Amino acid sequence: MTYQPPDPRLIAKRGAEIYDRLYRSDYEKKCRGRFAAIDIESEKAYLGDFPEQALDAGKRAAPMGTFYLVRIGSRAAFKTSRLASRAHNRIV
Repeated sequence: MTYQPPDPRLIAKRGAEIYDRLYRSDYEKKCRGRFAAIDIESEKAYLGDFPEQALDAGKRAAPMGTFYLVRIGSRAAFKTSRLASRAHNRIV
């Protein structure tokens, strides 16, 4: 049997639903700017000032967990830039 990694879209959907239902109202008042790693199976959240801290806390508590990472108070944990992709296209 081969390993099938979880579908990232399902992780994001489930994690966002858990965050909205259980954590958003409290965390956005008290923890704005921090990171939360949410185990989508247990629905437990682990906080950190940096993404690595939140994920490390989650992995210590649930080594086999599947985590959704959110920056509290932001629409996304990370922002991407199209500048890098434009620069790559010019190199070719």
